[in-house]
Amino acid sequence: MTRPASLAPVRSPKPRTKKVSLAQQAKKFTVLQPQEIILGLFGEYVSEHEQVWSGGLVNLLQDLGFSVAGARVAINRVCLRDLLISQREGRFIFYASSPRLLAVIEEGRHHTFSAKADPQWDGSWRIVLYQGAEGHKADGHRADRVRLGRWLTLRHFGVIQEGIWIAGGGESRELNRLISRLGMEGQVLSLNVSLNDPQEARNVIQRAWNLELLSSLYDMFLAKFEPVYETVNKKGVSPLDAFVIRTRLIDMFRKMATIDPNLPDSILEVEWRRKDALELFYAMHPLLAEGAREHFEQCAIRTSLPIDMDTKKARKQAPRQP
Repeated sequence: MTRPASLAPVRSPKPRTKKVSLAQQAKKFTVLQPQEIILGLFGEYVSEHEQVWSGGLVNLLQDLGFSVAGARVAINRVCLRDLLISQREGRFIFYASSPRLLAVIEEGRHHTFSAKADPQWDGSWRIVLYQGAEGHKADGHRADRVRLGRWLTLRHFGVIQEGIWIAGGGESRELNRLISRLGMEGQVLSLNVSLNDPQEARNVIQRAWNLELLSSLYDMFLAKFEPVYETVNKKGVSPLDAFVIRTRLIDMFRKMATIDPNLPDSILEVEWRRKDALELFYAMHPLLAEGAREHFEQCAIRTSLPIDMDTKKARKQAPRQP
């Protein structure tokens, strides 16, 4: 019996993958993510034993363009990740850094401020392979792999393929300490290798890192902050503006540092403005520190007395100085 044409099986067309332009990719790096901003604020302005008032933290996130609802959701999610410790006193909630957050902050600070315009390299490569643990389910493997990859990225590792990372340099002690801290002994294999063929090295670099995107980001960073730097030097800015500018400066620079292979320009064979971007960051970061810290502490750091919410609201609603 012949099947009617209307009932004949029809192949679904393959979904077209929308090509994302370089400009669109770069633009994503300028978007602030509230959870990452919260972690960054604690790293910059909150000491180990200080507490932050929840309402003040929400106000600071509003200064950066987030809604009240979005700010509160982000704070709750950071708490669920065991990165903040909450304490309630009457109507007030205060947050302090958890031991886990302190470790994250130290790692992030080292990563951000160790960036160099033309780093040294001994010519060797370090490859890391995630093997997984026996008895783990697929979801457990995936979660561990993602967690390991997130930490390796902070050490300038690029992804060759899923579960395989590479970075320049043969030092293994710091990597072994990381694997031990993550509880992944026996699940990760680390190899020190040499790539003697220059073309092979170029192929690996092109596969592991998006240098075209990174070059575009350095250009965007300079275009965004060079005029601001000139204004700050000539006229100065208010504590609020210093806080907003410095937060955006650190956030974008940190994202760029995360995808930078930290290899010499001569090896990467790329002409870009990395040196100019690093010099600008290291000039602006301390220049804005005093004003930014003043604004943060006035809004959120706990004083010796309970914080009066009505006073805080009045301060928030008061007209700002130009």
